[in-house]
Amino acid sequence: MEVFYRDIKQTMAMDILRSQSPEMINKEIHMHKIAYNLVRALMDDIAQSHEVDVDRLSFKGTMDALRQWMPVLEEPSLKPRIAAADRAALYEKIAADQLPERPWRSEPRAVKRRPKNYRLMTQPRRQMVVETSRKQSQKPSPTCLI
Repeated sequence: MEVFYRDIKQTMAMDILRSQSPEMINKEIHMHKIAYNLVRALMDDIAQSHEVDVDRLSFKGTMDALRQWMPVLEEPSLKPRIAAADRAALYEKIAADQLPERPWRSEPRAVKRRPKNYRLMTQPRRQMVVETSRKQSQKPSPTCLI
C-alpha cells in the first residue's frame, strides 16, 4: 500500500500541495486519487487487451507516455479514425514497455536517504534554533578545546 502512495506522491507530483485552505487541499488530494485510479484503470485495460500481466506495466512509464502523447491526443481537429489509431499506438507503446521480472526483489522497511535537506527537529518548535547555513552547525564551538 505504501508503494502506491509513493506512486501518487512522487510520480504525480503531489509531494508539494499547491492549495492553502483545508477544503482546497482535500479537493486536490481527491483529484489526485481520481487521476491515479484512472491511470491504473487504463493500465488494467491495456494489460487485458494486450494480454500482459498488469504487474509488469510501469506506473511511471505509463504516466510518462501519457504526458508525451497528450498534445497528440488533445488535438481537436483530428478525425475519429486517426484519433483511434493514435490511441492504439499509445496503448501499444505502454504495453511494450514492460518491467523485467524480478521475483527476488523485496521492499525492505529502511530509510535509504532523507528526501529533503532539512535538519531533524530535535527540540520543541519554540526552542529550536535553525542556523542559516548547515556549515555553521558543523564548526566546532569556540569553547571546544582540542
